[in-house]
Amino acid sequence: MDYVPRDAEPEIEKWLDDKEIILIRGPRQSGKTTLLRRIRETLLKRGVDEKDIVLITFEDDLERMKFEKDPKEFIGFHQTKKTWFLFDEAQYVKEIGKTLKLLYDMYPNAKFIATGSSSFDLTELGKYLVGRVIFIDVLPFSFLEFLRAKSPKHEKKLVELKAETLAGKATETGFLGDFNSYLKEYLKYGAYPRIALEEDEFKKAELLKTLFSNYVEKDVVARFGNKYREPAILLLKTLASSVGGPVKYETLSQQSGISYNEVKAILPLLQDSFVISIVRPFHRNISTEIRKNPKVYFLDNGFRNNLLGDFSGAITGPALENFIYCELRQLGEVKYWRTASGGELDFVVGNLEMAVEVKKAGKTTRSFANFLSEYTPKKTFIVSLGELGEGKANEKKYFKVPAVYL
Repeated sequence: MDYVPRDAEPEIEKWLDDKEIILIRGPRQSGKTTLLRRIRETLLKRGVDEKDIVLITFEDDLERMKFEKDPKEFIGFHQTKKTWFLFDEAQYVKEIGKTLKLLYDMYPNAKFIATGSSSFDLTELGKYLVGRVIFIDVLPFSFLEFLRAKSPKHEKKLVELKAETLAGKATETGFLGDFNSYLKEYLKYGAYPRIALEEDEFKKAELLKTLFSNYVEKDVVARFGNKYREPAILLLKTLASSVGGPVKYETLSQQSGISYNEVKAILPLLQDSFVISIVRPFHRNISTEIRKNPKVYFLDNGFRNNLLGDFSGAITGPALENFIYCELRQLGEVKYWRTASGGELDFVVGNLEMAVEVKKAGKTTRSFANFLSEYTPKKTFIVSLGELGEGKANEKKYFKVPAVYL
């Protein structure tokens, strides 16, 4: 299969010549190993000698054990005048944060670039590598990356439409039907690279099942023990069916069989494994606005569909909302707004940089108007599958745009 350039590459290349360790994080099978090999090719094209690039996967137990036994001997054995060490699956190494700090300080002519599949084991890195590491996340394909793989011409056109939209100048396109057709596939099976590039729909579904099984075995069970296998699956299924609604820990506890305190402890760890994302409430008025209950979205809709056992391909409201969240999080921190009386707005980006309501039919609501009576976002959008236009609520302008425009 042809390589699909990733959005993270420019950020990685920006740090290639600096001393800082580059840690590429993301879920299993999101393309980190392929990206590491791409970095090797980039270095070779820049004139780095092949003998000065050391690519090691720590899934290889022999290499991992050799490294763990004496990291200094390992580095010294490979060290040249300037050496690039590319470590794949670094989470398998015991005390990897402490070890990388030691090597960073001892070998000024070594550049370390590592990948890690799960933040379960990498969250400790921060305390050892403060000021020494650049974190770069590589997730399943964004919608633009997906189009890059499927049809670069459509990607180029959508980049133009997105730029116009963010500038407040959204325009009609005759290609909206094409984009929504691609969106349907994107939401049906998700965008893990191997799955997105597979043409056979039966194989797509089977690959998703395998990916989920590996996640449960290698992340959940390895972290919490076998007794949490079924409760964790029930917890994820409950979350999959309640996307877009505020999380109630008591309900999750009852439905999964995991205690209330364990649910509160496990949810952030599921987020650290890049499967879900926890979204906090936006609030300024302490007396009337919800401040505690988060929402949960999935970082890949195919993963969610596998949990639901539904590959019908229907673009439901929750699926569309989940998609918009994943696109908006590339622009900044995303929160949601909700009042104690039930008023709600789906997303607030940054410090009121953008407000977004997702409605399949593109209609305004009283909650939407109430939000605009309280706040003045720099840009406000109502997102649906196809409507395009403008309107006003409480004398404040908003735009109606198709979902793919954001």
